[in-house]
Amino acid sequence: MMTTIKGIKTLSFTMAKTERIKGKMMPGSQDVKLNAKPFKVYLKVYVPNEGAEVLYIEGENKGNAKVNPGGWLPNVNLDPDGSILRKDQHHSVKQLGFEYTGDLLNHVYTKYKSKINDYVSINGEITYDGRKCWNVTLTNKEYKIEDYKVLEGEDIIKIARKLRLDEYSLLELNDKKNFDDVKAGQTIKVPNSLCKQIEMYIDQENYLPLYQKLFDGEGLMATYEYTKLKINPTFKAEEFTEEYSGYDF
Repeated sequence: MMTTIKGIKTLSFTMAKTERIKGKMMPGSQDVKLNAKPFKVYLKVYVPNEGAEVLYIEGENKGNAKVNPGGWLPNVNLDPDGSILRKDQHHSVKQLGFEYTGDLLNHVYTKYKSKINDYVSINGEITYDGRKCWNVTLTNKEYKIEDYKVLEGEDIIKIARKLRLDEYSLLELNDKKNFDDVKAGQTIKVPNSLCKQIEMYIDQENYLPLYQKLFDGEGLMATYEYTKLKINPTFKAEEFTEEYSGYDF
């Protein structure tokens, strides 16, 4: 899986997701175009804000994403990790694709490598989006909530990315409204791994986790479904600009 991810230069896919937000499973759907290095991503949203568009290019636009909210509202520049663009979202646009997901899974694999045969089950094969996949379940039998002391300069996003955790889940676990609502020396609650259990459909050809279903101590926390996946498609340079004819910026 990690070998495939390292070889990805560009991606296009449709993402359907559900994420637990304040106790409710909230749906989302979007088309994505992505360039790995430098990181560039364009997405067109269908659910929940039909017609909205986001364009983020690493190192440009003062670090902001260009956002077309759809409808009659004007275009705006927003911080990808800010409260507006991150509202009711587990992840930011900077985490789209498989590099972030692969890093999380690789961290879990490395941490529990000595017990991996006991923690992983292969539940046969399944055809998903026309692709033959292995149906795999990884269960952390030692899953628990632990204490973590916040270090100087850390916020919830930095802590989550350091520990390879879901940052939005940390927000809710600690009953915080904002990602910067912590201070050095404070003790917060963190799980000892990304999730208690993850079910995946792993493509037999490219080893990518095309379907992911995540559970924590409270139950289902999120699902992510990749369809219409194309690895290393050719994009025109202007497809990562506001001026591209197919966009509405």
